[in-house]
Amino acid sequence: MPVRKIVSTRVIFKRVRAVFIVTTLSLIGFKACDSVDESQARLVLRNQSESTVNFMQVKVNDRTFEMENILPGQEQMWKFKPTNTNLFAVNGKLAAGIPIHASSLGSLASPNNKEHHLTIQENGQIAYSSPK
Repeated sequence: MPVRKIVSTRVIFKRVRAVFIVTTLSLIGFKACDSVDESQARLVLRNQSESTVNFMQVKVNDRTFEMENILPGQEQMWKFKPTNTNLFAVNGKLAAGIPIHASSLGSLASPNNKEHHLTIQENGQIAYSSPK
Protein backbone atom coordinates (compact mmCIF):
# COMPACT_ATOMS: atom_id res chain seq x y z
CA MET A 1 0.00 0.00 0.00
CA PRO A 2 1.61 3.29 -1.10
CA VAL A 3 2.03 5.98 1.47
CA ARG A 4 1.21 9.54 0.50
CA LYS A 5 3.31 12.17 2.11
CA ILE A 6 2.02 15.68 2.36
CA VAL A 7 4.67 18.37 2.04
CA SER A 8 3.85 21.54 3.87
CA THR A 9 4.23 24.98 2.33
CA ARG A 10 6.93 25.77 4.88
CA VAL A 11 9.11 22.90 3.61
CA ILE A 12 8.55 23.96 -0.01
CA PHE A 13 9.51 27.55 0.88
CA LYS A 14 12.74 26.37 2.54
CA ARG A 15 13.68 24.25 -0.46
CA VAL A 16 13.03 27.07 -2.93
CA ARG A 17 15.06 29.45 -0.77
CA ALA A 18 17.96 26.98 -0.62
CA VAL A 19 17.96 26.59 -4.41
CA PHE A 20 17.89 30.39 -4.80
CA ILE A 21 20.85 30.83 -2.43
CA VAL A 22 22.93 28.17 -4.19
CA THR A 23 22.14 29.70 -7.61
CA THR A 24 23.06 33.20 -6.43
CA LEU A 25 26.36 32.03 -4.95
CA SER A 26 27.21 30.17 -8.16
CA LEU A 27 26.55 33.24 -10.30
CA ILE A 28 28.65 35.42 -7.99
CA GLY A 29 31.49 32.90 -8.22
CA PHE A 30 31.34 32.78 -12.03
CA LYS A 31 31.41 36.57 -12.26
CA ALA A 32 34.40 36.73 -9.91
CA CYS A 33 36.30 34.21 -12.05
CA ASP A 34 35.53 36.15 -15.23
CA SER A 35 36.70 39.45 -13.77
CA VAL A 36 40.07 37.95 -12.78
CA ASP A 37 40.71 36.66 -16.30
CA GLU A 38 39.77 39.97 -17.94
CA SER A 39 42.23 41.97 -15.88
CA GLN A 40 45.23 39.74 -16.62
CA ALA A 41 47.36 39.37 -19.72
CA ARG A 42 49.53 36.42 -20.71
CA LEU A 43 53.19 36.44 -21.64
CA VAL A 44 54.26 33.40 -23.68
CA LEU A 45 57.97 32.73 -24.12
CA ARG A 46 59.00 30.23 -26.82
CA ASN A 47 62.48 28.93 -27.55
CA GLN A 48 62.76 28.46 -31.33
CA SER A 49 66.53 28.17 -31.36
CA GLU A 50 68.31 24.82 -31.52
CA SER A 51 70.14 25.59 -28.26
CA THR A 52 68.94 25.26 -24.70
CA VAL A 53 68.49 28.56 -22.88
CA ASN A 54 70.57 28.41 -19.69
CA PHE A 55 68.90 31.35 -18.00
CA MET A 56 66.09 33.68 -18.96
CA GLN A 57 64.78 36.74 -17.15
CA VAL A 58 61.84 38.77 -18.44
CA LYS A 59 60.76 41.94 -16.68
CA VAL A 60 57.26 43.19 -17.45
CA ASN A 61 56.34 46.47 -15.80
CA ASP A 62 57.11 45.76 -12.12
CA ARG A 63 57.18 41.94 -12.22
CA THR A 64 60.20 39.77 -12.97
CA PHE A 65 59.83 36.25 -14.37
CA GLU A 66 62.80 33.86 -14.35
CA MET A 67 63.36 30.41 -15.78
CA GLU A 68 66.33 28.11 -16.31
CA ASN A 69 67.05 25.39 -18.86
CA ILE A 70 64.43 26.12 -21.51
CA LEU A 71 64.70 23.32 -24.08
CA PRO A 72 64.30 23.95 -27.84
CA GLY A 73 60.63 24.16 -28.76
CA GLN A 74 59.53 24.60 -25.15
CA GLU A 75 57.03 27.28 -24.14
CA GLN A 76 56.60 29.00 -20.81
CA MET A 77 53.57 31.11 -19.90
CA TRP A 78 53.17 33.74 -17.18
CA LYS A 79 50.26 35.98 -16.24
CA PHE A 80 50.63 39.64 -15.34
CA LYS A 81 48.46 42.68 -14.83
CA PRO A 82 48.67 44.93 -17.90
CA THR A 83 49.01 48.70 -17.81
CA ASN A 84 48.63 51.38 -20.47
CA THR A 85 52.26 50.88 -21.54
CA ASN A 86 53.59 47.35 -21.16
CA LEU A 87 57.38 47.58 -21.08
CA PHE A 88 59.34 44.37 -21.67
CA ALA A 89 63.01 44.02 -20.70
CA VAL A 90 64.70 40.71 -21.46
CA ASN A 91 68.11 39.22 -20.73
CA GLY A 92 69.56 35.74 -20.65
CA LYS A 93 72.09 33.37 -22.19
CA LEU A 94 71.90 30.47 -24.62
CA ALA A 95 73.83 27.27 -23.88
CA ALA A 96 76.26 28.07 -26.69
CA GLY A 97 77.36 31.18 -24.77
CA ILE A 98 75.40 33.52 -27.04
CA PRO A 99 73.79 36.26 -24.95
CA ILE A 100 70.11 36.97 -25.42
CA HIS A 101 69.95 40.68 -25.99
CA ALA A 102 66.92 42.87 -26.01
CA SER A 103 67.45 45.60 -23.47
CA SER A 104 63.93 46.89 -23.94
CA LEU A 105 61.28 45.92 -26.40
CA GLY A 106 59.42 49.07 -25.48
CA SER A 107 55.68 49.48 -25.41
CA LEU A 108 55.03 47.40 -28.50
CA ALA A 109 51.59 46.32 -27.42
CA SER A 110 48.43 48.23 -26.72
CA PRO A 111 46.67 47.65 -23.39
CA ASN A 112 43.85 45.88 -25.26
CA ASN A 113 46.12 42.95 -26.16
CA LYS A 114 45.74 40.13 -23.69
CA GLU A 115 48.46 37.87 -25.08
CA HIS A 116 52.10 38.69 -25.81
CA HIS A 117 54.57 36.29 -27.46
CA LEU A 118 58.34 36.55 -27.10
CA THR A 119 60.26 34.15 -29.36
CA ILE A 120 63.96 33.39 -28.89
CA GLN A 121 65.62 32.94 -32.28
CA GLU A 122 68.85 31.16 -33.18
CA ASN A 123 71.08 34.23 -33.02
CA GLY A 124 69.86 35.26 -29.56
CA GLN A 125 67.48 37.92 -30.85
CA ILE A 126 64.00 38.29 -29.37
CA ALA A 127 60.99 38.55 -31.69
CA TYR A 128 57.74 40.03 -30.37
CA SER A 129 54.26 39.24 -31.64
CA SER A 130 50.75 39.67 -30.36
CA PRO A 131 48.24 37.35 -32.03
CA LYS A 132 45.16 38.83 -30.40
